[in-house]
Formats: sequence, structure tokens, C-alpha cells
Amino acid sequence: MELTLEELNKTIMEMRTKGYLTKALKLADQGLLVALESNNYPYVMDLYYQKILVHHSLGDTLSMVNLIHDYEAICQNYGTTKDLMHYHLVMSLIYDLVGIREKTVEMTKKSIAYAQELQDPVMLVRCHNNLCYLEVEKGCTKEALQAGLLAREYNKSLARTMPDLAKLHDIRINNNLADVYILEGDFKKGKALLDSTLSSTIIHHHKREKVAALFGYGFLFEKQQKLEEAVFYYKQAIDLARSYGDKPITKKVMRLLLNVLYQLDWRDEIFDVQREYIDLSEKMSVANLLQQVMNLEFKRQKEKLEKKAHYDPLTGVLNRHFLDYELQEWLNAAEITQSYVCITVLDVDYFKLFNDTHGHLFGDMILQLLANSLKDFLQDEDVEIIRYGGDEFILCFRHSQKDYIKTLVHNTHAYLLSLKLEQEQQSYPLRVSMGACVNNQKNYQYKELFEQADSCLYQAKANGRASCVLYELS
Repeated sequence: MELTLEELNKTIMEMRTKGYLTKALKLADQGLLVALESNNYPYVMDLYYQKILVHHSLGDTLSMVNLIHDYEAICQNYGTTKDLMHYHLVMSLIYDLVGIREKTVEMTKKSIAYAQELQDPVMLVRCHNNLCYLEVEKGCTKEALQAGLLAREYNKSLARTMPDLAKLHDIRINNNLADVYILEGDFKKGKALLDSTLSSTIIHHHKREKVAALFGYGFLFEKQQKLEEAVFYYKQAIDLARSYGDKPITKKVMRLLLNVLYQLDWRDEIFDVQREYIDLSEKMSVANLLQQVMNLEFKRQKEKLEKKAHYDPLTGVLNRHFLDYELQEWLNAAEITQSYVCITVLDVDYFKLFNDTHGHLFGDMILQLLANSLKDFLQDEDVEIIRYGGDEFILCFRHSQKDYIKTLVHNTHAYLLSLKLEQEQQSYPLRVSMGACVNNQKNYQYKELFEQADSCLYQAKANGRASCVLYELS
């Protein structure tokens, strides 16, 4: 029997929870193909998220990084608050694995903000527990304890609805809180939590969590100056991490093991571990994970700057940059497909009077109302919305049928005349004048189309404002 995407997504999560990672990954691959073929983007995003978390549990950082670019692009285009929450969690995991601590904390806190907004118990547990771990890494035991105990409280409520997942979270929380107590010198509490982890009925299915517990024992004995015991547990943690190919954790524990070996002055062992550590570092360097993540970050910042350059910050629509650098390409595409185009110019009647009477902030609200309403009304149309300057906007329509464009222009104008700004228990109706020029499937030159549309706008003003004049090229 074939599973629906909803059932498949739920099954993959259950497999992850039970530690059946290879099977979960195979199912996620199959589901992702189906979701992509059917353009079912909510499940595309869910399945990307599931795949990345499986790779994280397997210690496969390279696969996580390889997936993140496509996942981010789909989240930006189709993502809801839930998807952005998941995306920031994933990015926190990647930044942590390549050692960019500041970005790890930033992404974790963004995830927490989204989780609080959605009141998502699973993410509230996971994110606060991750924050506990990060505060431990910084040596901030007070903050780490606060985050860990908060994760535990959220997990108690999660246990009522998702008991299997709550058991796994219990192990992760115990591991992190054990590190907190060990740092504070409360070795008894720390050991009790680690004992609880290793005696769990599900630990044998979760190698990553078991590695964390073994590492915790090594840390416990190192802090007690029981160095030979620390070596024993650090070696066990390394062997287990190696067994499923978790290079980042193997490298991290090797570094701690070397520190203990130096204290013991076990020179032969130091030489062997150093050689393995260098070899592992070189292999990880070949993968060049840090560079790939930094390239992602550079690309993200570049796209943010480009967006700022292309979009008007007040209204969120395109700015003059689009007209100067991209519109002709847009028109060329219309010419290739022999689509009709319509350049439309509009502005708010008596806008200066609004500013002079009510102030410029009131004027800004008028412009935002106009821009947001245009975006909503035209969201399903092939149109570009540009703020030309001041209260003047340009709409560039494209369609295969001339009559459709003409009707759409008039409907858009009628819709704008229905808008009102509600402010301080008063209603201010908008009056908008509009001029438009529809081409003849021959002329695709913006300058000529704009000049004709602008002339129509002046005619609309002369007709008493709040009107629309449309001209068709013959």
C-alpha cells in the first residue's frame, strides 16, 4: 500500500525517533521526488528538513551543506513561519558543526522566537536544549542550566502527546545538563544523569546520543583528575563515532583526549592520536566544509544587498533600479512569446495635501496601503509593481490577450478607488488617477509606452481626477 505524503512524513519522523536512520533517509528521498514532481511545496520543505536532520544524526555534515541551498530557496519562496523556524534550526546545526559559534547562537535564538510564536512544543524542547549546549560551550553555566531546565519543562508536556520523542529528548537534555553540573563541580548529579542515559531502553538505537554520554563520562573523570578513566571513556566515544562516520564529533573528542594524554605524559599514545587527528583534519579539509558554509553566508548577504538595491524599503515593491536595468529584458521576453504588454502609471490625487494636513507619516501609510493592496489584488497576475518616486507607481502587465489586460487595468483602478485608510476612528478614502498604454505586439520599447501612459495620466487628471484613461497602440 502506498503512503500519502502526510503519512510518509509522519513515518519518517517516527523512524528518526526510533533511530532507524538509513530507512528514514531512503523514504525521505522517495517522498521528496514525489513532492517535487507534484509541486507540493509544503511537503517538499518538510522532507528536506527530515533529510537534513537524518544526515545530522549520521554525522554527515557534507550532505547537510549540499542540501541547504535548495532547501533555503524553497523556504524563501514558499515557506511559512513553521518552515522558517525549521530552516533556522538546521542552519544552527550546520554553523555548530563547522565551529562558527556566533552564527550558531544567532540561528538558535531565531528558531526559539519562531517556536514561541507558534507554541511548537517539539521545537521549544529542541531549541532550548541546543541553547543549553551552546551556553555550556561558552562556559556560561547559569544560562546553560536555565535553558536546560526550560527544555525539560517543555518536554514534560510533550511526553503527554509524543512519548517516544520525549524519551529521546530526555536523553539529550540529560547529556547537556550533566555537562552543566560537571562544570559546576556537582559530579554526583552529573554522573546520575549520564547513568540515566546509558541505562535508557532506547539508547542502543541512538549512537550520536550515546557518544555524547560517553564523552560526558570522559569529561566527568577529567574534571575529577581521574585521567586514566577519562582516557577510557574518550576512546569509547571516538570508536563509536567512527563506527557511523561522524567526523566532527570524532575530531572534537580526539582533541580532548590529547589534552588528557599530555597531562599523563603518555608519549606513545600522544603520537598515535596526533597522527590520527592530523589525518582526520586533512580529510575534513578536503571536503572544505567551512569554505562551503562561508560561501553560503556570502551568497546570502549578497542577495540581501541585491534585494535592498531592487526594492523600495517603504513599500516593499520594486524601485527605479528595475526600470533601469531589468525591464527591457522583461519586455524582450514578452516579445518572444508575442504577449501583449501594458505600461500603467498611477498616483494618489491630492497627495501633497495629505502630507501637509496630516504629516509625512500619514503620507507613508497611504503609500503602504496602496502598495500592499496592489500586491494583494494582483498576486496571481503576470505584473511588476514599481514605485517610480513619491506617490507615483508604475504597473507593467503582460498577457496573451489584449482584452484581458484592458479589463484588468480598469478592475485594478476600480479596486484602488474602494480603498480607505482608517486612522483614529476616521476614514480617508483614496482617490487615484491612472494612465495606461497597451502595445500592439510590435512596439516593445519602454520609453515610448511610458510616455504614452504618462500622457494618459495627465488626461485622467484633466478629466477631474480619480479616473483611468487607457490608450491602445494601433
